[in-house]
Amino acid sequence: MNVVLIAATMPGEMCGVTDYTVRLAAALRGIGIDAVVEFFDRWSFANFMKLKHRYRKNPNAIFHVQYPTLRLGLSVAPGFAPLLVGNSFVTLHEFGTFNVVRKAAFIPSSILSKRIIFSNNEEKARFQRYFPHSHGRLTVMPIGNNIPQLSPRGARVGPERLVYFGQISRNKGVEFFLDTVAQLRSAGASIDVDMIGAMVDSDRDFVDLVRSRSERDKIGLRLSLPADEVSATLNDATIALLPFPDGVSNKRGSALASLEHGATVLTTHSELTPEWLTKVTHPVSSPDNAADLIGRIMAGTAERVLAPETLARELRLRDWAEIARSHVKLYNAKLGDPIATGGAVLDASSPGTKR
Repeated sequence: MNVVLIAATMPGEMCGVTDYTVRLAAALRGIGIDAVVEFFDRWSFANFMKLKHRYRKNPNAIFHVQYPTLRLGLSVAPGFAPLLVGNSFVTLHEFGTFNVVRKAAFIPSSILSKRIIFSNNEEKARFQRYFPHSHGRLTVMPIGNNIPQLSPRGARVGPERLVYFGQISRNKGVEFFLDTVAQLRSAGASIDVDMIGAMVDSDRDFVDLVRSRSERDKIGLRLSLPADEVSATLNDATIALLPFPDGVSNKRGSALASLEHGATVLTTHSELTPEWLTKVTHPVSSPDNAADLIGRIMAGTAERVLAPETLARELRLRDWAEIARSHVKLYNAKLGDPIATGGAVLDASSPGTKR
């Protein structure tokens, strides 16, 4: 099996979908599959035709488009991949954010792709509403952890450590986190605090706010760390506060990484939150509520680990090797050569998604 994953970005550019694509390729190679990533400088019909020519001696190659990526552009070529390269699969990330034209570009894929993959059941259902005829071609697979745990978590000593992990910008719950820490400091809580992520907001007032509040309330800013240092910092965390404005969902890699590293996760729940995440995370609705809950966790009157069996099962499904096996099982089945690989494709009937 020769799997060609396609992303329109360049090596070294920061792009979440590209990171996912590179990790998937590595996981496929890890289970013995010949997998490569082909980087386009832009989405275009010409680049697809060059790719087809490059693999002309391998008519059984599988072409798997990952869309969108950083170099999004205006081309509708990705939606026409089944007509351009054959043996075409596509994973659509954030389909709900596409405008009408971008959605319509995937009409050919909705009819001719071997399979269209989504990271959660809500995105799949949204696509199906636009293209009802596509029902039999749609599959849900979870995203994997983009910050793998690089070393076992040791016995925790010293004070509690609270972390925020993710992009440090407006509309990411940063103010909620800062206000919660301010309340903990006012109450005299003995707790270390770090913010892990990248300062991506260009608004000088916001950047100054984060830096001044961090200095005042003794919050460590751990910015733009390599993956191994992020993992080490998460290993030291006991509690993660991730107050996403629209609620935690299967797409939130920071929540997945925090759970995998053993932190107790406090976050916001919404209609986007799948059932498994409502079971394994503590819901919070305000800084007052969050500060009170953190205090109770520290005092031992609130549980640290919620639904451990559910958590173990869902983290196992999101292991990259398991995701790779699920892809191989899907490729084989759709190309008429079913092979038992032990992969478990997470779909609408799985207990891991919200119906």
